[in-house]
Amino acid sequence: MQAGKDGRLHRPDIDGLRTVAVLPVVAFHAGVHAASGGFIGVDVFFVISGFLITQLIYKEIQGDRFSILAFYERRIRRILPALIAVLLTVYAFGLVYCLPGDMVELARSTIAAALSASNVYFWVGAGYFDGAAISKPLLHTWSLAVEEQFYLIWPLLLILGNRFFRRHLLLATVVLSALSFAVSAIGAFDFPNATFYLPFTRFWELSVGGMLALGAAPRALGAVARNSLAAFGLALIAASVLLIESDMPFPGILALPPCLGAVMIILAGRDGDSMVGRLLSIRPMVFIGVISYSLYLWSWPITVFQRNYVFLMGGLSHRSSKLLIVGVSIIVAYLSWKFIETPFRTGKHRPNAKLLFKLATTGTAALVVLGVTAWTSSGYPARYSPRELQAASYMNYDGRSAFRFGHCFLSAPLRQWRLDPECLIISTSKKNFLLLGDSHAADLWFGLNATFHDVNFMQATAADCFPTITHSFVESSKCSQIMDGVFENFLTHNRIDEVLLSARWKPDSVEKLPATLRWLVQHNIHVTLIGPSAVYDSPIPRLLVTALRASDPELPQRHRDESIRALDAKMRQMAKAEGVDYISMIDLFCSGSSCVVADASGSPLLYDEEHFTTGGSVFVARRLMAISKTW
Repeated sequence: MQAGKDGRLHRPDIDGLRTVAVLPVVAFHAGVHAASGGFIGVDVFFVISGFLITQLIYKEIQGDRFSILAFYERRIRRILPALIAVLLTVYAFGLVYCLPGDMVELARSTIAAALSASNVYFWVGAGYFDGAAISKPLLHTWSLAVEEQFYLIWPLLLILGNRFFRRHLLLATVVLSALSFAVSAIGAFDFPNATFYLPFTRFWELSVGGMLALGAAPRALGAVARNSLAAFGLALIAASVLLIESDMPFPGILALPPCLGAVMIILAGRDGDSMVGRLLSIRPMVFIGVISYSLYLWSWPITVFQRNYVFLMGGLSHRSSKLLIVGVSIIVAYLSWKFIETPFRTGKHRPNAKLLFKLATTGTAALVVLGVTAWTSSGYPARYSPRELQAASYMNYDGRSAFRFGHCFLSAPLRQWRLDPECLIISTSKKNFLLLGDSHAADLWFGLNATFHDVNFMQATAADCFPTITHSFVESSKCSQIMDGVFENFLTHNRIDEVLLSARWKPDSVEKLPATLRWLVQHNIHVTLIGPSAVYDSPIPRLLVTALRASDPELPQRHRDESIRALDAKMRQMAKAEGVDYISMIDLFCSGSSCVVADASGSPLLYDEEHFTTGGSVFVARRLMAISKTW
């Protein structure tokens, strides 16, 4: 250990651990597939913060030197300068690039971030029809809000605990942490959005670091124990980065390995050196760790603006774009650390406490005023032409009624996942087709129902719910109940002319299809498998507006996920092998390297990256009518 400039003990291995935390987050932000669980870096940060801050607070409390005012002064110096700089910069870029609807969203999230409430804001706004994460440049500030809310109560708990039940303070912390973890473990399945964003279900991640600082492991460790503990801890974090997927229930139990890994590394470095500790203490690791806060703050907005608006450089491959994002993020983070973070914490120009609080208040107030202004002005629409505004208006598209949301399409935040009886009514005068699957099935219903007048289209659809007879770990129990009910009860007791299977197909869900197709065929149920639709990395309305402004009509085509074509070919062969009909959505929409994304008037056929508008749904149905022989 060595003494830092602020007089506290500084551990280079913890700076290196910050690097282990932040680089996976940056990689995950940039879209590096190998870092599918890179977001767990935030959980590692929580543990580090809980350890360091608790260590400092409790030492001062025991020495009767703790001051709430001084504590929050340190927090402001650490957090606010770089955060305000990011919020102002993102707002300025928003004025240049963001569509009116996006600008309103940015304005509201700016207010929330400035007031340390963005976790609550994004929780309230979370839901199936909410915009994609990649369109929200301040989404990552939820973690800062969680941490600041934790530190509103944590010092008070430590003060009261030290005064009234000092001998049982650690035990009380263990009990609270265990309760927080239990709620998190359950909530990751039953109320995932609240569990992800709210502070109590994250409390245990910060407090587990705090428990270490309170003496949860008092015995000194020998060299063998330190090396083993640190190596195992690093392996837990690495495995979490590589194996955890963003669609798995999280935080809950899956957050335990990275958090325990961080605890092990911190504990191992407390009593001496280790091989992992020496690795974490090398200069490049320490350097990234030192700038990790700024790197976390800047990397996500840079990713959002590059992927949505190509504001850095265009014409790059996906790999080159990712490398550019990471490289620019590190450069900007260094500049932010050197010229924004550091002057507020050390040096001759460091503002005194009185000036600091004035600057913090003024900066926060200015951000709130800017946010309110953009919000109440509807995102400054005068920046765009009428044709651009027409396409941009679809960013606010509400697909609930077309999906029959809450009735025949079920998703969070619905408390009861129960299909309305009207969704499965058998007609005695028409053919009866059952549309089965997730949102990609639901968004077909409107067009099919409006086009094929001699067919009764029933609908059993739910979010992220694959129409298969077996289910994956990540699918909710509610989804399983719906699909099991359809296969085991409805289809076995009713005469259906056709079952249409449609979903946002993925390689793991496709592997379950042959057994499902065979089951349907064995039960004399005619089935049509509908292949994957073209998917884009940004909402089609935004891509159309960007294409108009850049006079580049082919721009949307460069944002399409080309891996879908291989999946389409695989599913076509699968359907042929099982003797069922197959509809290729790629064939319906695409010719050569180009796929249709708008109608003749320029109106988008998709309102986000993958879901059809009512016009898009009708477009599909009419093309199906032109090729259908049996419907």
